[in-house]
Parts: sequence; C-alpha cells; structure tokens
Amino acid sequence: MNALKVEEIELDILLEAIYRYHGDDFRGFDRLVLIEKLSAMMTQSEIKTYSALQDSILHDKEQWDALLRKLLLNPSPLFGEPQRMQFLRKQLSPWLRSHAHTRIWMADCSSIEEIYTLVILLQEEQLYEKTSIYITASNAALLQEMADTGYPVEKFPEYERNYLASGGNGSLGDYFHEENGRLILKHDFQKNLIWSQFSLVTDTSFNEFELISCRNALASFGVALRNRALRLFAASLTPFGMLDADLASSNGNNGSKINMAWHYQAISHEYGLYRHHP
Repeated sequence: MNALKVEEIELDILLEAIYRYHGDDFRGFDRLVLIEKLSAMMTQSEIKTYSALQDSILHDKEQWDALLRKLLLNPSPLFGEPQRMQFLRKQLSPWLRSHAHTRIWMADCSSIEEIYTLVILLQEEQLYEKTSIYITASNAALLQEMADTGYPVEKFPEYERNYLASGGNGSLGDYFHEENGRLILKHDFQKNLIWSQFSLVTDTSFNEFELISCRNALASFGVALRNRALRLFAASLTPFGMLDADLASSNGNNGSKINMAWHYQAISHEYGLYRHHP
C-alpha cells in the first residue's frame, strides 16, 4: 500500500475519531482545506502523522483546543475590507430599515471582530435597537470564548483606521471598554445578541431572517456540505432577504462550483452579497 493511501486512511480515521469522541463533525469539510490546516498545526507541534495527531488530541486537552481553533476560527480585522463595508452600509440599510423588527443570523461565526463590525454598523445606521442578532457556531466552547474575550487592545489603532475608511461617523473607542488588555463591546451594544450552538452539518432552520451572514465557513466545506448550507439559508430567509457570503471564494480547491439554483440573485459577486428570490 502506498504512502498516500495510508495517509488518506489515517485522515478518515482521525475525522471519525473526532466526531465520535468530541462530537465535532469535520467529515464533510473540503479535504484540501483540512489537509492544509492540519499540516500547519502538525509542523508547529512536530507531529509526523495523522495517527500521532489523533493520539495527541484524544489524550491532551490543550492539543485538542489548539486543533479546534485551527479548524474553526478564522480571525479577521474589525472593519476589514473598508470598501466592502461602505457598500454594505448602502445596500443593507434601506432593506433592514423597511422592517419594524429585523432578525439577522451570523452562521458559523469565526471571529469576534465580525460580530463587533456588524453591531457598530447597525448602530450608526440607527438600526441596532430594532434588531435581534443570532450568533451561532458548531462548538459551544469556542462560541462562549468569543462572547467573553474581545480583542487585544494593541489592535485598536489598525481597527480605528479601518473604521474611518469604511465610513464610520463616530468615535470607535466609544463602543468598547477595556478588561485585562482586551477591548470588549460595551453592555448596551450586546443586549440584542443571542448566542447559540448550531451545526450547519446536521441542524435545520430555526427562524426566518432578513439577513444571513456566513463570511468564512463555506470556503472550508466540501461540495455536499456547502450545498446543504445554501439550501438551509434559502429555507431561513424571508422573501428577498439577503445573504452575505463570499461565494466566489467558496468554489473549492477542487474546482467545484457553488450551485446557485436555490433562488439567489447576486447584488454583488465582488462583495459577496445576494438576494433570495423564492
């Protein structure tokens, strides 16, 4: 049996072990994306094989936590891509303002900065008070960590530049308080956040939303899982509701294409904004 075949078997067994022991299901993820992330961690930890990695994460909680962060977290700066943020301000505000109450779902959220960016944008567009934001992730521990920890204070100057370039019209510092060298959103701006564990792999629609944001997760999914997520989002959007997702980067390393047959019409492929047409 050649080395590549052995490695493929070891990876299958590793993913099955993770699912059976921890309940986190990565079996439907894009294999090339998984291999890239796992290889980076294994090199850093001087682990040679997937079998050795499996032994490590099953018996060492610190290694498991490190693996989970590598696979699920995707840090992004506050108000990253300022031009896209300017575009979102213009596109989202009229749609969300047309509703008496707005429900937004941030699905498989992978960084606290994503959440803070949306909250501040809504506040400055005078929309936050009438909005409920549902934040979900597949792992409860990482979800709680995001809710509690904020971001390092030394990143503030960079984030403030992004904020101003994106059309920010206030003072970014007014939104945060400092705790142990980290900046956390003030309580008044967290009151409409609803945190829940939810799996795009297995769970079904739980509400109807005017906006769904899933910026990073789809790029890590295999074809079947990406298509499942898009069907789920379509079932969860109101008529003409919006999907904020980087589908252009979610076509997969294997050249597969996103199936757009579930009634999505592009508002902008460049900025990843789509409208649901049932």
